[in-house]
Amino acid sequence: MPSELPAAWAPNSRSLCLCSETLPADEVPPPLPPKPKLRTSSEESVSGDDSRGRGAPCSLYAPSPLVRCSSSTPTRPVPRPRSVRNVNSDPTSFAGHMIDSPPDQQPPVLPPKKDRRQRQCQQVPGDGPSTALKKPPVIFKKVFHGCPLKINCSTIWDHPTTKDHHLIFGADEGIFTLNLNGQEATMELLYPGKCTWVYTINNVLMSISGKASQLHSHSLKELYDQARKEHRIVALPTHRLLPRKCVISSKIPDTKGCKTCRVGENTQQGCIFLCGALESSVVLLQWYEPMHKFMLIKHFDFPLPSPLRVFEMLIVPDQEYPLVCIGLTRGPNPFQPVQLENINLNSNTSWFTDTGAGNSSPDIVQVNQLDCSTLLVLLEKTVHIVSLEGTPKSQCKLQTETNFSFSVEAVVFFEDTLLAMWRHGWQRRGECFSDILQEITEPKKAFRLVGSDRTVVMETRQCEDQSGLSNLYVLEIAETFVPST
Repeated sequence: MPSELPAAWAPNSRSLCLCSETLPADEVPPPLPPKPKLRTSSEESVSGDDSRGRGAPCSLYAPSPLVRCSSSTPTRPVPRPRSVRNVNSDPTSFAGHMIDSPPDQQPPVLPPKKDRRQRQCQQVPGDGPSTALKKPPVIFKKVFHGCPLKINCSTIWDHPTTKDHHLIFGADEGIFTLNLNGQEATMELLYPGKCTWVYTINNVLMSISGKASQLHSHSLKELYDQARKEHRIVALPTHRLLPRKCVISSKIPDTKGCKTCRVGENTQQGCIFLCGALESSVVLLQWYEPMHKFMLIKHFDFPLPSPLRVFEMLIVPDQEYPLVCIGLTRGPNPFQPVQLENINLNSNTSWFTDTGAGNSSPDIVQVNQLDCSTLLVLLEKTVHIVSLEGTPKSQCKLQTETNFSFSVEAVVFFEDTLLAMWRHGWQRRGECFSDILQEITEPKKAFRLVGSDRTVVMETRQCEDQSGLSNLYVLEIAETFVPST
């Protein structure tokens, strides 16, 4: 019907729809063809269904795959295989799909990508040599060059506020600290006077200091802050002149003339003990957390060997207090290679255990407790793994007896390996103590183990000038480790 023609073209021309109301029905001009309209991708996606419903020509937007549709011979889009849906995003790869092609021509199919896991498996040879990891090497990192102090001992402390790692040294000149996280390696004096032994626990520093060699207790954080501010002049208010409740440094009573101390932990009871060797007695203290200090438990009067070659606490299972080893000699036979002289602090009548007390210990001797029933004993050039009674103890991966060709001065057991220190170098042995993992020998230098309390510290000095400056090193595990094949 003529009146319905303008309504059909209304979406394309509004002016034509308005003119149809005034002209007669027989004079209406023929309809004009629709003007081509450039549509955006959003318009094409929205109006594509309406255009196809009215028989309009195919829009510029084509569903995947990109194959042009002809208005005369329409064809269905050919679905692509799943393996080629994620193809290279290079724009040139899409150009070929936008070019007109015959309907019977299929788009090229790209080969699928290889699986990453499959490629990784192909890179690892199946019949190659074994890639089992060995123990990572250790290095001694220099932390101080040209140290003028005569250092006797060392320990480590973490600042509770800054979380910086500090090495604390006990020297003839006093107690010094070295910040390992500082920009410059600087020694700072914490407490004056000669110091021969140090130990840290919960921000408390225990030391044997002073001319009288007495056991001291220091509040480490306050001592550190005071040492950094001692050169500043600050006007104190009058209320600050009252006696202080918290004393930074204090002497432990009845510990004058202390030679050395040892600390041991009874994991079964959750107790930490400190044992000190005096001139003719032994004192036993226990850590009391509510008061944040060591408290005296027992005091035993009896003479100690002089010189005191060894003084080590031994934690015994099901015993309230530890044993104290004050002597060590070679045993009479292979079934008793080590003979220990212990003091039983649990007995009030018989202090000495039946081990043949009275023999003098060798010059080089060391005792370390590996677990509740195993001891690592150094006797000159030989390392023994024995029980608390001195009998050979068979341990997995550990030999009961290991001999060295040089005079060992100190040993450190860590990471299931043994580090032996001698005058002109050091040697590291594997889990069985038979394989040599690392070895350093420098005849012109003198090596000395300064401390092994949670951090192994070594000192080197030129043999030509023993009173000269020294260098300090700390033991670290190598970060970059390439496994041997």
